[in-house]
Amino acid sequence: MPHRLFPWLLLLASWPLHAHTLSVAHLDITRMPDGEAQIELDLAIRDLALSLPLDTNLDERVTWGELHAMQQPLEQWVVSGLSLSTDAGACALRPRGLATRRYDDGTYATLQMVAQCPSRSSVRVRYGLLFAVDPQHRALITLREGTTVRTATGRADAREVVLGTAPSRPFADFLREGFHHIAIGYDHLAFLLSLLLPAALLRQRGEWLPAEDLRRVVMQVLGIVTAFTLAHSLTLSLAALGWVTPASRWVEPAIAGSVLLAAANNIHPLVTRRAWVVGFGFGLIHGFGFAGALGELGLPPDTRLLTLLGFNLGVELGQLAVVCAVLPGLFLLRRQRWYVGIAMPLLSMVIGAAAMSWLWQRLAA
Repeated sequence: MPHRLFPWLLLLASWPLHAHTLSVAHLDITRMPDGEAQIELDLAIRDLALSLPLDTNLDERVTWGELHAMQQPLEQWVVSGLSLSTDAGACALRPRGLATRRYDDGTYATLQMVAQCPSRSSVRVRYGLLFAVDPQHRALITLREGTTVRTATGRADAREVVLGTAPSRPFADFLREGFHHIAIGYDHLAFLLSLLLPAALLRQRGEWLPAEDLRRVVMQVLGIVTAFTLAHSLTLSLAALGWVTPASRWVEPAIAGSVLLAAANNIHPLVTRRAWVVGFGFGLIHGFGFAGALGELGLPPDTRLLTLLGFNLGVELGQLAVVCAVLPGLFLLRRQRWYVGIAMPLLSMVIGAAAMSWLWQRLAA
């Protein structure tokens, strides 16, 4: 096998078999007229178990008793990694309770706190929890003051955010989050790569032949990506706005199934024409997956449409970045016999194996 094939195989082999689960914390701050701030912090128990010894009997389950027994260390850990301040100085943060809350992706520990801030200026939040165990972790921070709601996102590279008098940037923040979701969305990336692998080839008389016209290849890929974009934009919008709410236990297996079918089509081609129809059909399914990720991040009610537009555009920019990075190389390789006979089917089999693993995990969950 030519040495040029090894980087492709190493890239696919290094992908985790588990599809991504977005690690998100929810920090809600409500400022009262008397200056007190009421705070609720929701942290996924599966994330906390990576930092604190919650599972004391090692049965891979965290009970309420185990969580409650760790309340004091948990509160100390949170206070050491979370701080609020205003222009006049630091806010005194005081824990006052522990509860649990159920989200679609699992059970969360809810820490209730109060803070007394020395002034009513902008609130500066420094959030440094869980980044050591998951650099991709996100904290969705919401500040409520009367009828005003402002949001920001805490990240490993932006642990300090300011909310209050300065205008929030929901479009830019969620544009970044949409791009980030594609970057860590192994199932979406695998599906897109499955569609791209034969993009510079033509299926004629039962065999793959190199395409001669670069313009035709680019137009065909743009057609597929555009159809996929239109479809998932439709279902993403419907789900994010609450008009259609499919159960995630069916959406996630369906996404894995779409990856498996796309990879299998490269090995035993059934659909060789009008590939944009396939892109559109599967795009409807993937849109619900994007909506699930956006739902985990939260959709600020006062900037709902702007946030939705930003996230959707971020997803598209991420997809176009993948196309621009991969398509030129595939066009250069289209005449290589080892690419058509070995690399493409082998890469498709690796993607298909990963998709089968995701499908099994999601059906068994």
